[in-house]
Amino acid sequence: MNPGLTPLMTAAIAFAYVGGVGFVLLGVYLSVRRRRVHPLLLLCISALSFSWIEAPYDWAMYAQFAPAIPRMPAWWPLNMTWGGLPGPVPIGYMSYFALPAVIAAAIGKWFCRRWQLRQPTTMLTVGLVVGFCWAFAFNAILGARLGVFYYGRVIPGLGLWEGTRNQYPIYDSLAMGIQMMVFTYLLGRTDGEGRSVVEVWADKRAATRTQSVVLSVVAVVVVGNLLYGAVFAPHLATKLAGWVTAGPEAELFPGVPNQPMTGR
Repeated sequence: MNPGLTPLMTAAIAFAYVGGVGFVLLGVYLSVRRRRVHPLLLLCISALSFSWIEAPYDWAMYAQFAPAIPRMPAWWPLNMTWGGLPGPVPIGYMSYFALPAVIAAAIGKWFCRRWQLRQPTTMLTVGLVVGFCWAFAFNAILGARLGVFYYGRVIPGLGLWEGTRNQYPIYDSLAMGIQMMVFTYLLGRTDGEGRSVVEVWADKRAATRTQSVVLSVVAVVVVGNLLYGAVFAPHLATKLAGWVTAGPEAELFPGVPNQPMTGR
């Protein structure tokens, strides 16, 4: 273990690995028990499939991680994170997106039972709110305030604690809330047989159970990548347009130069 890691950083890394593996195993178990792929496993597959976008996302958001956190090797595709993409990120995407989606889906279903609400609107609304709150707690508090990672630059006027190394772009939480809104819908909206909307779509187009599983996996991978690409696009556009300029000039982590505003 790197001696530079704080207990908080160690806990964050453990959450990524233990949570990621745990949710996959739970998804496999639920899939075996119901004899068809479970939405939780599909969600994990989807999250892992678009984890490659994290490095360009970091670059566009000027996200910089503590140097003590282990990094992916230099040959990692699109390794644009300043200082290198943290090693726990790919597997950590499953725990980062699965946990709030499970919580939001459970809350949404309770709301539907309690007040006889419509599933689509309820799942989307609850997913957006829970996703926003989750991203704020994880990215703004655990990351920017407590020092696991910082955002070197934000759009002027749209950052909390702007101008300090603890600044946080509030639009990041909105982007993650939108992603979680859809994940909650895919996980929580089910028909009378307990099938998700993805499974219903796949069953209508498949002749066998195996074909349905393959179609479901392909569908969540495509939807996940397109959606995450869509929420990333505005960040990339504002970065390329030169609008992301507010931030401290001092080094975020002592001895480590900050990401420059031009180039990589």
